[in-house]
Amino acid sequence: MVVSSPIIDSLEFSRQGKSLTGSVVVSDLPRLAQSLADTGAKLSWQLGGEKDEEGKLFLELVVEGVLSLTCQRCLAEMAWPVSVIERLLLVPDGMPWPEDELEDDSMDAIAAERELSVLTLVEDEVLLALPVVPRHADRAMCQSLVRVDEDLPASPFALLEQLKKKH
Repeated sequence: MVVSSPIIDSLEFSRQGKSLTGSVVVSDLPRLAQSLADTGAKLSWQLGGEKDEEGKLFLELVVEGVLSLTCQRCLAEMAWPVSVIERLLLVPDGMPWPEDELEDDSMDAIAAERELSVLTLVEDEVLLALPVVPRHADRAMCQSLVRVDEDLPASPFALLEQLKKKH
């Protein structure tokens, strides 16, 4: 069952200082779900709008939860805590993008939309926060992919030596 996303007019939402909270099961976020080992996790989110003293409009998004990623070192499932806190400057259509203001990484800019899907925004920001190469922080947590079989020789060359002797 796909959950319908709240739709907001991002400019009005911010002008009025509104806020929304909710949660979503990861399986309802298709682009994110394909990057995960397990899609049963739930993410909680909060979205607030604000207008600063200069009249600029912002959305503040907070997303939290725990996702299940695949460690690229050992290929085992691993828990990855999500903690996204983003301040997003809304850029109305036809206005220039404020590149100088975005250099300090305290905020990002997005195009202001009359029909902004909140869950699409949540999914976008979580996707941007995912590690490029997920792996356990400590190598000791990685599970070994190689199973040691007591009956096999220690070296693959030893196995070849045994095959050579049989012929």
